[in-house]
Amino acid sequence: MYLHPAARQDLDNPLGLPIYECWFCPTNWIGFSGLLYHLEEGRCVKRDRIRTLAFDTPEYGFYGNNLTDENPFFCFQCRTQFPQVSHLYHHVEQNPSCSYLLSPSECLGALRDFYIEYYECPGSDYVSY
Repeated sequence: MYLHPAARQDLDNPLGLPIYECWFCPTNWIGFSGLLYHLEEGRCVKRDRIRTLAFDTPEYGFYGNNLTDENPFFCFQCRTQFPQVSHLYHHVEQNPSCSYLLSPSECLGALRDFYIEYYECPGSDYVSY
């Protein structure tokens, strides 16, 4: 997966979020939330796999309630709830008081690293057209 820091002068990316390339198709996404949103839509992986995979990590108690809840994800800092993990990442990327959760030693940084490691070697989750 290709990852590079975005130019801060980019009007489409005023926060200078990293640009992530999809593992399965030649598209680039601003911020990890953008990549997750793309994957949650079922374009490149099985629909709902991103959602269920988030609960396969030991850190899920720091960002997830119950997978069957209407809003199973929450921000550990401010307790705002979300229906999709991409919405949680978008919230954290946009809110400075919550953004520390993206550092590698925090829950969402660990989850991001888990997704990256999991999808670096694509397997049965890949959707072929």
